[in-house]
Amino acid sequence: MVLSPYVRVVRKRWRIVLLGLLVGLLGAITVTWSTPRQYQAQVTIYVSAQTGADGVAAAYQGSLLSEQRVKSYARLLTGLRVAQGIVDHLGLEEPAGNVAGRIEASAQPDTVLLTATVTDRSPRRAKDIADAAGVVFTRLVAELEQPASDAPPTVTARVVEPAVLPTVPAIPSVPLNLTVGVLLGIVVGYVLALLRDAMDTTIKSTDQLKDTTGVPGIGVVSRDPRMSDFPLAVLADPWSPRAEEFRKVRTNLQFVDVDKPCKTIVLTSALSGEGKTSTLCNLAITLSRAGRRVAVVETDLRRPRVADYLGLEGGVGVTSVLADRVGLAEAIQPWGASSFDVLTSGPIPPNPSELLASRQMAGLLAELRDSYDVVLLDTPPVLPVTDAAVLGAACDGALVVVRYGRTTTHQVAAAASALRAASVRLLGTVLTMVPKSSQDSYGRYYAPEQDDGEPGGRVGSSMTVHADNRR
Repeated sequence: MVLSPYVRVVRKRWRIVLLGLLVGLLGAITVTWSTPRQYQAQVTIYVSAQTGADGVAAAYQGSLLSEQRVKSYARLLTGLRVAQGIVDHLGLEEPAGNVAGRIEASAQPDTVLLTATVTDRSPRRAKDIADAAGVVFTRLVAELEQPASDAPPTVTARVVEPAVLPTVPAIPSVPLNLTVGVLLGIVVGYVLALLRDAMDTTIKSTDQLKDTTGVPGIGVVSRDPRMSDFPLAVLADPWSPRAEEFRKVRTNLQFVDVDKPCKTIVLTSALSGEGKTSTLCNLAITLSRAGRRVAVVETDLRRPRVADYLGLEGGVGVTSVLADRVGLAEAIQPWGASSFDVLTSGPIPPNPSELLASRQMAGLLAELRDSYDVVLLDTPPVLPVTDAAVLGAACDGALVVVRYGRTTTHQVAAAASALRAASVRLLGTVLTMVPKSSQDSYGRYYAPEQDDGEPGGRVGSSMTVHADNRR
């Protein structure tokens, strides 16, 4: 099912929306709690007119006159004259203006009914003022509508519904405040989620990665909470979905160029901590189990980690061979029963870039190319140093490893540009540490009930595998 971009924002940034809802709800509760309680009492007044004649026409004229008077009386009811009368009637010790401010009058449409609503912090005082307003107002109408002669008033007003003592505060309205708070919180949270999503330039999909680098993605590797303890997923749990994802990377890599297979491949990243080294080690295991003769070369001569991952001794390696201290055959170490060899970094030199660009390194690569089907070289990140670009120019191509939700499009584009500037062929990208909710998951790979006897088994090696998830 294809989701709307707006729905995707909610799925990705649901925490922000939820936080907005909670803040709105908390704000509504705070406002409700801090608002002084106020009560309302209402009195309803009936206005009638006498025309002094009988018949239907006279009754109509009287009704029309009453409606006209009601509109004027609504303003009169909230004026200072009525308010002063209420103060005098009740003996209140406060200005008439304060009383007038607590009275609201409304004329019900198409009727001769007038409603006066009094708001006060005291329910008893609200009722008393409302009743007093009815008494004072009816007297005032009788006084204003009294003709000069002794004839009865043309218009009369009388209270038809006296005020009732309120028991529930009208202000604040708890349901209204909570509803407004929740809705406002959701709206604000969603707007913040949209803004956060718009400002987020980190890589979140293979399509985004392809648009940024101009090369296809050859694999997606999911995040596993056990990565720090078992970085070699193909070895630790060969039937897990994550192990199968590395097999897909292997398969896609073999189809990058079927006419001219790549033998020497550099694995690099834009920055550190993107899963480059663990990807290389798992890819080496899957390639060797597919019958390929594989060599892993630790050419990160600044912060080497391959030896730690594979549990090997790193004191003799690339730098030892380049310095003619040992031969290649003596420096190579076989790893486990998976039939691939490892050339660790050796002693860390003071000039890694110059060493990797030397003729000795070119000769070492040529010797490895002749001896193995695939040579995987672990290199430092592209942006901090030039080692990967220098070495990639002497190899068949480079794979760029990108971490989901951390590496930005600008960083990936800069890394790809730096590699191309050094004439490095980009073979593809691998998106690592992808949340399982961000990709389709079909469960565990079809596994036999018993161990299939693959080299390594479940954790099947007696060697100690060290983990450094930052690499």
